[in-house]
Amino acid sequence: MNDENMLNKKIEFMSRANSKLNPLAPQSGLLIIGDNGVEFRSEKSPGYVQIPWSSIVQIRVQMFFKGRYVRGFFIETDENQDFEFIVSNAKEVLRKMRNHLGREQFVRNPSNLSQIFHRKKNS
Repeated sequence: MNDENMLNKKIEFMSRANSKLNPLAPQSGLLIIGDNGVEFRSEKSPGYVQIPWSSIVQIRVQMFFKGRYVRGFFIETDENQDFEFIVSNAKEVLRKMRNHLGREQFVRNPSNLSQIFHRKKNS
């Protein structure tokens, strides 16, 4: 990795991940948690995403099987951008993020099934 365009000075945790920045062409790469924020470095293209801790409004966690399995998460920024990441060890990534963000910033992302059932109940 090229250090001159890195957001973080200290890397706290790295994990393999897929970024769904473009839903039609997900990118595989590395998700990096560090002292200054979250970074995603693509394996195939030279692109990357840098999200400073101060820009993160909310983390919406994709949970299944009553929270036993975490698939990934959405990061919502103060610029109304959503970044979706599917991470191989998402629970550990979220634990590391918790060191920099408040508990209230982590919410459960409603699943498609729960949204369908909720709509039917209210109809």
